[in-house]
Amino acid sequence: MWILSADIGGTKLALALSKQEQPEKIIKQMEAKSPQQSESLFEAIISGFHKLLEDEDGGDVIKVAVGLPGILDLKQGLVVFQQNLPWRNFPLVQRLEMAFPKAQVFMETDMMTAANGEYKIRHFEKETFIYVTISTGIACCIIHEGKFLRGAGIPGEIGFSLTSVGAYFEEVCAGPGLLKKLQQHTNEEWTLQQFFDRYYENDERIVPLIHEWQQEIAQKIHSFILLVDPHVVVLGGGVMNHHPLIVGEISRLVDQYFSLPFFEHKKGRVQASLNKGNAGLIGAALL
Repeated sequence: MWILSADIGGTKLALALSKQEQPEKIIKQMEAKSPQQSESLFEAIISGFHKLLEDEDGGDVIKVAVGLPGILDLKQGLVVFQQNLPWRNFPLVQRLEMAFPKAQVFMETDMMTAANGEYKIRHFEKETFIYVTISTGIACCIIHEGKFLRGAGIPGEIGFSLTSVGAYFEEVCAGPGLLKKLQQHTNEEWTLQQFFDRYYENDERIVPLIHEWQQEIAQKIHSFILLVDPHVVVLGGGVMNHHPLIVGEISRLVDQYFSLPFFEHKKGRVQASLNKGNAGLIGAALL
């Protein structure tokens, strides 16, 4: 019995195959460029799924699970709108059910699939948990007692919260925002990875800028822990997944902010992603 999962982004389409008895263990996976036409994108998903199933022994596909960005109508199974994808009110669940009639079809936001994978890989069931992604953008998801906290409909948009300088958190602390700041202050057109390499080498021009960035993130997480008191806060997304040392430094900063003795138990809550770049695929398979 097979599970097919997809993590659909504006530029990259990631697909994976796993077994019913071990959904968190990816057997095969593939990536492709996301087509920018509605039907072409859907056909690329179906074609990729069938390619993953090639050369595998029989067995039915019992689950198809998809995570993607943007505005979704989960009740109707519609992909309503994405900034970087061609679907508009696209009946994705219905189309997948037609393609795999024996399968249960699940659709969720990519943020929530990634959070779900990090939650369940830790064997959590009753715990409260926050997943924060810092990549091209910034957002978060809260899971409490195994259920997504959905609020009034659009939770987790912390990228639009304000920083200490009055700018949006995402503008200052997401990958593009950090890169822009580093380039402006150094007047150098280096990549973000190159700037991080210079940080690790203790470049005196880069270190204070990275420390300011870390402090903005740490202060935000500090307030999350005070507000929700989660068992764990995971820092994921492209920037954090590629820089576990940075996650450790932010974690220590957060701990320093809990200086009062009765907050000692709140230390050690911030962790790196266990699933890294496969968080969305694994989390989808575990829906």
